Amino acid sequence: MMFGPALFPMGWFILKGLWGEYTKRPPLWITYEPEQFPEVTYYDHICGVKYPEIFGGCEDIKVYGDYAIVSCDPYKKQSNFLTGYRPDTPSGNVYIWNYVKDTAPTPIDFGPDFGELRPQGVRGLYLPDENDQPSTDVVRIFVANAAKNASVEVFDFTPATGTVEKVISLRHKDAVLDPAALAPISPTQVFLTNTLGYPYRSVLGPLEFVSAIPLGTIGYLDFTNATNVTGKAVGASTTPIGMEYVDDTLYVASVQYGIYAYKLYIPPDDLTEEEIAANKSLGRMHFYPGEKFYRTPYLPTHITYSTELDSIVVAGINSYSGEVKAWFGRKSPSWAALLVNQTGPDDKPLVVSDSVTLGLREADRKFQTLFWDSTGDKFSGLKSMVVENGRRFGVSPHQAGVLVCNTNGLETVEVPDTPASGGEQAETPAQARERQRKSDHLEHMYLAKEEL
Repeated sequence: MMFGPALFPMGWFILKGLWGEYTKRPPLWITYEPEQFPEVTYYDHICGVKYPEIFGGCEDIKVYGDYAIVSCDPYKKQSNFLTGYRPDTPSGNVYIWNYVKDTAPTPIDFGPDFGELRPQGVRGLYLPDENDQPSTDVVRIFVANAAKNASVEVFDFTPATGTVEKVISLRHKDAVLDPAALAPISPTQVFLTNTLGYPYRSVLGPLEFVSAIPLGTIGYLDFTNATNVTGKAVGASTTPIGMEYVDDTLYVASVQYGIYAYKLYIPPDDLTEEEIAANKSLGRMHFYPGEKFYRTPYLPTHITYSTELDSIVVAGINSYSGEVKAWFGRKSPSWAALLVNQTGPDDKPLVVSDSVTLGLREADRKFQTLFWDSTGDKFSGLKSMVVENGRRFGVSPHQAGVLVCNTNGLETVEVPDTPASGGEQAETPAQARERQRKSDHLEHMYLAKEEL
């Protein structure tokens, strides 16, 4: 009984901590909808869906030069929604698509004896040339395979010849469990998210999704050849689906909470044994203490880095109920936004003046809407979007095809005519693009904090 009074402050601090974590969740949780939000899709007049007969059940997309890498599993929905059990179905595919020439996408050949392929996140990086100089000759592609025998598959793609060469299959009992997304930081080093902290999906998946228990992990792999693969789990997270690496910063998207940004220390390759011995921490990659956190207006899934916009793009789920409806074949809203982490005059944080962020606290308004379809009639359940080369590419496991929005006057997407109303003259595609370009300028979208 002597410990009884001590339990009250202990319980108070535990509840306070749990509430603090809970309130980091997106404000809608299940029901939030922004007020006075446009009922039409952003860029509706210049968007189209490409190759729905080929792309089915697609989870992620990334663009390198003239090529898009797309991971698809059209049989994903045949798995049990609650337990994750999946009957024997054909494997998915990872496609390479020259969107500039608009040639038919071609699947990567994983080999006749590969086994089950359930592709999730795809990422790549350009390999340096023989003199270790920057080059765009070869793209090293990393694929998260969330099969029972989970793995990270690595390929080299040469755009000039169109050839794909297998490099290695990476498996590790601690680092590769239920891989969803990837972030390569060098040709032989890659971070990944594991949605759950154990192999394959099970009934605990929905439990984690609803309860926000941190069952997921962040994994790390380092390899030089097939017999020299090291890996470890470097952190825990709640349903970590998205991941991206930019300028020594690792971004991790937790569906329940938002986007975490971790600063990394990566030791130089030319450290001597004496330097490592003098300071053992120099020889190990590690996270800097603390992290930045970006609270999202919706539930974030995949995140991508746009070299064109020099920022992170996030796509997401607008509600749990919408995701459940999409899983059972009904249309679900789509959302994608740009993360803005900039300062304005006098180094004051910029606050996004965008109606999608109205549900956030003022300090958290750091997202500019790139795409919104409130009904899912145009493109249902968007899960990943990347912005490159004047286009916006999006995919969804709930709708066939790749969404392509032409934002720079390029002619890959057919532009439907805008009907005239009354005596007004119809807006031409060029005029529509110019109008949208002006509305996208940052100076029109942001205000200094004190000016709101």
